Amino acid sequence: MRRILLILTILITTCFNSVASGDDYYTKLVVEVDSYIDRISPSSKLDGKVIVDMCIKYDIDIMFVLAQGQIESHFGTAGTAKKTNSVFNVGAFDGRSSSTQINKGFGFTHPNESVEPYLILLTNNYLVNGMNTNKLMYNYVNKYGHRYASSRGYEQMLRCVYNSINKNTNIKQYQSLL
Repeated sequence: MRRILLILTILITTCFNSVASGDDYYTKLVVEVDSYIDRISPSSKLDGKVIVDMCIKYDIDIMFVLAQGQIESHFGTAGTAKKTNSVFNVGAFDGRSSSTQINKGFGFTHPNESVEPYLILLTNNYLVNGMNTNKLMYNYVNKYGHRYASSRGYEQMLRCVYNSINKNTNIKQYQSLL
């Protein structure tokens, strides 16, 4: 009987130690997000940990956020974001200069600082009245019916980048295990 208990104890301990914990998946998720950002835009200063932590805090799909950051500014390395550090170009409008954007409070000292204001904007103005990130990829309008982007092909581009992230990373799997 003792021998059977000893064997069971060893088996249970071995199985328990081989199962990844939430912390392991969190670490893998951060590494995966950092790796994706680095692959797409090696000069980006955006930290994957900030993306992961803020998406967890606001319960928003990480791949959606990455797709939008990639489209809007190549993670802070292209366009107006080079001057404003606003990865998601919040406050940027066609014809608005980067200095006006900064003066209106949409300029940041580091790209990481632009993540939470973007997620707050999403949460308060877009992910309301039954909207979710999947629906936004087909009709990206806020609660007042105004489009996020002026480009009519924006949603198609967003879906394309999102699907590419899904196909080429394990981000969705790791986020679902947290």
